[in-house]
Amino acid sequence: MKRFTNLGFFGVQLFFVVSCVTLTRSWRQQQALRGYPSLRDFMIRRLFRIAPAYYLAAALYLWLSWNGLPAATRLATFLTFTNGWSPGQMPTMPDAWIGVPGGWSIEAEVAFYALFPMLMVTIRGFWPALVALLVSLPFAWVANGLGWAAYVQDYGSTATDQFLYYWLPNEMPVFLAGLVLHEVIIKLSPGGQWQLLGVQVSQYARLLLAACVVTFLSLGLIAWPRLPVPGWLFVPSHLVAALAFSGITLAFALRPMPLLVNWAIVRIGQGSFSAYLLHFALLEGIVRLLPASVLGATGINAIAAATALFVAVLVITGVLAQATYRWIETPGIQTGHHVSRVLNGKQWSAKTDPSAAG
Repeated sequence: MKRFTNLGFFGVQLFFVVSCVTLTRSWRQQQALRGYPSLRDFMIRRLFRIAPAYYLAAALYLWLSWNGLPAATRLATFLTFTNGWSPGQMPTMPDAWIGVPGGWSIEAEVAFYALFPMLMVTIRGFWPALVALLVSLPFAWVANGLGWAAYVQDYGSTATDQFLYYWLPNEMPVFLAGLVLHEVIIKLSPGGQWQLLGVQVSQYARLLLAACVVTFLSLGLIAWPRLPVPGWLFVPSHLVAALAFSGITLAFALRPMPLLVNWAIVRIGQGSFSAYLLHFALLEGIVRLLPASVLGATGINAIAAATALFVAVLVITGVLAQATYRWIETPGIQTGHHVSRVLNGKQWSAKTDPSAAG
């Protein structure tokens, strides 16, 4: 059971895949309507989308576990989203200030933002995207080898291994899997070059969904490398998870499934960023309130306790995330749109700019 629950770690890869799909779709739509999107506008909107909630979450965790102010260098790299480029700054060293638990994924996402406009210009269509994905695997292996040689003596094997898993070169294939997925969805959709194939695939969407779920769950049973190694194992565990998530997303895109895509799921997705930032604190807080008899449970009692804890954290996190999405994330999004339009010399109103709400 613990092997399967530990698969929740791969939720980050789901985030990366879906993020790339939605960013690519938005970029292509803007490009079709208004020409090449403004790089400045893109970065401004991304910054205001992430930074307000992220910085406030860091302040919350700093207060909850107060141990003095963090080192100036670590604080500076955190605020500029550049702490993902060194084991000494990334949260892989013991007893070091990490800002937000799990924040490595946000740093990798922002690093991807810096490359995203270039990808949109140089990679168009399914085959270029697939080639980029395939090339990224040996590139990740080479980059990880160079990183290991550069850092292991100073930081040790554990911190270096974690760093290499977290940094962008190792996660880049996951983002590119999202780019390939976007192109596949476009081609299989009505009006696409593969629309006839799309009709056939949609008939087996539930079978595709089941196969991808089984593939993902197999990661709990099969020893798969965390980092790419030469040969067929160039496909590391996090890319296997990303490919499974891509297939699941494709199944939903080709065939609506109301039982699995509904208002509750949409709400969870809407507040997912806030939920990610908050749930570490809630887990810690709830665990501290649990009696020793529950924490020391074994066997079926441990499974029952973990299930109850999961439901409790899910509900509480969902409620709080909706509040922070409304009062922190949404104003940040609207501010980003406002700043962008002001810099472009345009008047702005949330009522006339529906994209400012999401």
